[in-house]
Amino acid sequence: MHYQEVKLLLEHPAVNLLRAQNSAMLLGFLHRTFKSQHRVAIPESQMQALLESYLEELRNAEPESYPMSPGQYLTSWCEEGRGFLRKSYAENIEEPIFELTSGAEKALWWLDQLSQTEFVGTESRLESIFNGLDEILKNTNSNVEDRVRQLKQEIERLRGQIDSIRVTGIAPTYTPVQLNERYARILATARELLSDFRLVEDNFKRIAQDIAEQQTNPDLTRGAIVGRMLDADEALKNSEQGQSFYGFYRLLLATERQNQFRAALAAVVNLQNLNPALLSNSILNGLISNLLAEGEKVMESHQRMSTNLRRVLDTTWIKDRMKVLELIHEIQAAALPLRDNPPDDDVFETDGVIEPFSIMSRPLWQAPTEVVMTSEVEVADDRITKSDLQKFLDLSRVRVSELRKRVRESLDGEASISLEEILEKHPPEDGMLEVIGYIIVALEDPRNVVTDEESQTVTIEGMPPKTWRIPKVIFCK
Repeated sequence: MHYQEVKLLLEHPAVNLLRAQNSAMLLGFLHRTFKSQHRVAIPESQMQALLESYLEELRNAEPESYPMSPGQYLTSWCEEGRGFLRKSYAENIEEPIFELTSGAEKALWWLDQLSQTEFVGTESRLESIFNGLDEILKNTNSNVEDRVRQLKQEIERLRGQIDSIRVTGIAPTYTPVQLNERYARILATARELLSDFRLVEDNFKRIAQDIAEQQTNPDLTRGAIVGRMLDADEALKNSEQGQSFYGFYRLLLATERQNQFRAALAAVVNLQNLNPALLSNSILNGLISNLLAEGEKVMESHQRMSTNLRRVLDTTWIKDRMKVLELIHEIQAAALPLRDNPPDDDVFETDGVIEPFSIMSRPLWQAPTEVVMTSEVEVADDRITKSDLQKFLDLSRVRVSELRKRVRESLDGEASISLEEILEKHPPEDGMLEVIGYIIVALEDPRNVVTDEESQTVTIEGMPPKTWRIPKVIFCK
């Protein structure tokens, strides 16, 4: 690492946070508020109340310290030169929210790494390196014969293990040290994954900004702007960061994998030899819901490109309209001096006499005495009868309040639950209308996930049963 590189890295927001005047107070507050509670975003009113309580605790021990108000501290932490917190507005929320920046995430993660641990796991890390290299070689070799040989070797190895267990009657298990080492590694990986999302979001914004800068040519037409924005969306998805994130998001939304994770976690935490200190870390309990919330924020950053597209098109349309108004004003200004002394010669030619008109010159609508058909009347194959119309009146009303209650009860003890799981517990009594009601309930709360990236099928019982394809819906606590 060269001198200039080190010099630039020392200007990183994470380093600035560690060197800040009140870094101990700031880092302690951020860790308690966000990391200890596994929160992603906090409204301003809650943030000020939490900081006020935290400052009172510190002032009891050091009365003369920290003279600023909570609002002043929060404002200074969000300043452009610092960037310890990000203040923004979210949809359906009237007050601003606060989030950790990638620099704050890095600083907190580094402090976690400095914390003393009972032991440093080495065996599991070395084994993960070996397994990782083997997996890379296995999945990058396109030679059919080599792949078949590898699979046969794997089958023989598994058969050897099966025979050994049957002969000895003993199934090898992890020792307590091996168990706790691997569980600690899982906790560390989960912590790193949640911390990296700030950087993932920053990378998406950087890529989108680079693409937007390439479209600042003032000579672009509306069609070219649309084309470039669509190309930009495709480029963002095809970037390395985009491919990795969307692969992660598809895996995260898979209901089967979520259920496997919950079942595996419930089984692991009940193991007798697991260290109580590791069990006290609850990061895995809310991992799915926290990852969904983090992923949704990244998706929102991506979806802002569509909003920007509409804004660009609206701006271009307004410019065209203003240009037309300018031309009309120029014509009016040139015509007014000639109003009392019009030229004898024809200044311009038209195909006919232009009659002036206004809105008030149009007559009110009146029902015609007869209707003249310009073409033959086409009769549909199926006629709508009175009984058909009665079916619309007989449609059951969607009891949204009851659906909300079911969702709350289903989330009791769960961090998140999919619509598919709710429908298994409560089969829809009112058909597809009830399913649409659940989607309405999901859209009411921004914490829930409703995405077209993944879809699910819903079968409504009947004669015959009907299958519908709907967006993937996940309710989060």
